[in-house]
Amino acid sequence: MTAFKLLLTTHSTAFLTSGGGESELVQVAELLNNGGVQADIYGIRSRPLRFYDAVMHFSIHADGEAVLRETTQYGKKVFLWPNVWWLSPPDAAEIARIQGLARQAHRLLFKSQTELAHFLAHIPVDLRKCAVVASGVSDRFLLPADKDLLPTVCDVAGYVLCLGLIEPVKNQLELIRALNRLGLNGLMAGGFRDEAYYRECVDEAHPGIHFLPFLQPCSALLRSAVANAVLVAEPSFDPPGRSCLEGALMRKPLVMVDGRWQREHFEDNVWYTASTQADDIAAAIQSAFDDTAQEEKIERNYANVYARHSATTVSTELIRHLIDAGLENE
Repeated sequence: MTAFKLLLTTHSTAFLTSGGGESELVQVAELLNNGGVQADIYGIRSRPLRFYDAVMHFSIHADGEAVLRETTQYGKKVFLWPNVWWLSPPDAAEIARIQGLARQAHRLLFKSQTELAHFLAHIPVDLRKCAVVASGVSDRFLLPADKDLLPTVCDVAGYVLCLGLIEPVKNQLELIRALNRLGLNGLMAGGFRDEAYYRECVDEAHPGIHFLPFLQPCSALLRSAVANAVLVAEPSFDPPGRSCLEGALMRKPLVMVDGRWQREHFEDNVWYTASTQADDIAAAIQSAFDDTAQEEKIERNYANVYARHSATTVSTELIRHLIDAGLENE
């Protein structure tokens, strides 16, 4: 059987400010390549569209519609990852536009049952096209990290780590206020999308809270930052990202806002905040430190996340969907 050949694409402005969605694309490419699929990310090193069996597109952003249109016209199958979480319902025009994209897709892929349910609540699509494939986490997060690397770029220790773009939806400002009240050091790593919000975070942070720009996915520096953290926190308004799964595989206590996505992934093995406000975030962080069952929860979390999100498990599931799509004969 000839290896599948996939082109991975996203919308045209995605990498102007890289975040979790762009990290997702890079890590899926790694998982598929390790599983025997040729998965190239669109760019100067990719081949012409005719070379590939299908396109796997990350995003339903309007800037990506030209890629999907060309793919469809070329007769190639489309695997679409919407990668979206609405805090308020989209309007009628946006719903119609997204339904048009869904009609072009051979499969709509979602990373959790919660994400699928959220999408279907806003966008009516053919459920037979939909599949849930968990987020895969690189095997590099299972390897020993170089803990001496992070101190070469940032003089901070005993810190709470928050990974991701600094923007209001991620709620770093309330986390910073919580750390201020607890007198804990912090590391906010990921750059910013909203400069005014970033400046507000910097202005309120005490001297033990440091800021780093975007860290490359799976990089040695990223893994060093996680390894040196005493806790990983992401008290965001939308569901937490891959960073919490990575923290779980590196056996870190996790603090996040309660929700369906969170319960689906972590059950009772993390520490939930009662709200997105600083007082409740501080209470959850303190609870994680004081919990006499902390080690048992961390180990259960590690086992559960590894079973569902390991690179081998996820790449096998993705390849199964490629086979189901009939690409093995193309």
